[in-house]
Order: sequence, then structure tokens, then C-alpha cells
Amino acid sequence: MDLEKDTVKKLLEQTGKYPHTHTYEIYFKDSEDGRRAVDAGLEKEGYVNVQRNRKSGDNTRPVITFTEKAKPYLLEPDKGQLSSVQKVSIAKEVLGEIVDLQVDKEKKQAKTIYTTQFTDISPFARLTKKDFTEKKRHEAVLVLDQGTWKIQ
Repeated sequence: MDLEKDTVKKLLEQTGKYPHTHTYEIYFKDSEDGRRAVDAGLEKEGYVNVQRNRKSGDNTRPVITFTEKAKPYLLEPDKGQLSSVQKVSIAKEVLGEIVDLQVDKEKKQAKTIYTTQFTDISPFARLTKKDFTEKKRHEAVLVLDQGTWKIQ
């Protein structure tokens, strides 16, 4: 059975891995995360407010508060997540293109190289050291099982 790049792309989409939302956790009672937010320009641009005059040992009130402008990037907490953590969306990783496809009909296997790229990059992405402008390369192996190609 022949294998086309379009079929490989559909199979990769069906895995549920893409699109993938990358997230970042901000400890809003932590003055260090407050400093990072200020350094990243998030306060200046109106996404957060950072308290600067806090007494040492006062960890009852938040150092960072999120503004209305930040709401599109705020995510629901995971089960068991600390109550002093706000999870934010930093980017979505989506399928790019199938770069290479090699089919071995004797072994009933195929190897593909594909790319992913980042979209919907949020201002909070500046809190990470990750480069969201680069395309990432991945490999996947497919096997022919009872006349149907599947990702291994």
C-alpha cells in the first residue's frame, strides 16, 4: 500500500499531539518571578502589576497580579496545582511540513521527518529562554498493520 505525505500528516494530527499548547507557571507570591515579569516588560505593557514594597516574610499576598489584558493567556489550574501558581499559555506548537518520507515495503515500515512551528506566541513567552521562531524537526516511524498505516 502506497503512503503519501498527506496521509502521514493526517496520521500525525490524529495522534492528538498537535496542536500542543506550551505553558509556563508563574508563582505570583514569589518576588523573583515578579522581577522576571518586570524584566520581560510585562508590567510596562500592562499584563501584570508587581508589588515592590513588600515586607520580608510576607507571603500571604500576591506579588504579581494579572490585569484584564492578560486574561486571554491565563489557563485553568491543573488538579493538585498550588494555589499560588498561575499557569499561562506561551505558544501553540502546530504541524509544519513533511520534509522526508522513506517507505520500506519489505519491512512494511516507513520513516518520516517532519517539522513543527510555533504560533500564537504570547507576551509571557519572554519568561522562558526558548526560541519560538525556529522550526523543530521530528522523526516518526510508521508501520503497515493489516493494510493500514499507523504511527509506532
